[in-house]
Amino acid sequence: MKIGMVERKTVETCKKLLQQAGQPVAITGAGISVASGLPTGSGEWQGIELRDFFTLDMFLHSTERFYRYYRHMLRHWKQAKPNPAHYALARHGMPIITQNIDGLHQRAGSPHVLELHGNLRELVCRGCAAIFSSDLVYTESIPKCPSCGHLLKPDIVLVGEDVYHFATAVDWVGKADLLLVVGTRLEMEPCRQLPEIARRNGAPVFTLNRHAEQILPIIVCELSDSKR
Repeated sequence: MKIGMVERKTVETCKKLLQQAGQPVAITGAGISVASGLPTGSGEWQGIELRDFFTLDMFLHSTERFYRYYRHMLRHWKQAKPNPAHYALARHGMPIITQNIDGLHQRAGSPHVLELHGNLRELVCRGCAAIFSSDLVYTESIPKCPSCGHLLKPDIVLVGEDVYHFATAVDWVGKADLLLVVGTRLEMEPCRQLPEIARRNGAPVFTLNRHAEQILPIIVCELSDSKR
């Protein structure tokens, strides 16, 4: 693969930082999955803006419509495959804090993944908090809990809800000696706090928002070659 001078400079800078790091941590967002055919949060799905879809208000007040869109989304998302950026992070083995709900890091083989916004794999009961496979969305227009009969909700964080595992994310970033930010500008609270936590602890923050599927494999390959 041919890369330009700007990309080569990015490769060299990131590679040097990773060579010096003993405990790097990656934060990823929707941009890393674009090469897998998935939209960013500012995109749309089936004619609806995703920023309007992922809201607690839509789920509670337009539940049947919400699930109609969700089923379309689930079918497409399940067909998506990890791209070379996911595989490169998995090969390196660094812990990943992701804002994504697509599960592609786990499917690529990353062993340590925090899903701040939940995932598409599961449904959670709003009554008894039991967890079920998302396959239940195909059994009825508005899926109910098989145990207690309450409404099931996709186990994803909607606008108006708190993110998951944030205290653990703060702990990981606080111990990191390099923070690699991939595919996200980290504009939303509370995730936007994480780079500042790293900087306060003296860890460099390196952002890669373009061509991660091309650049990360080169970096990881070159690092592997240098250790032989």
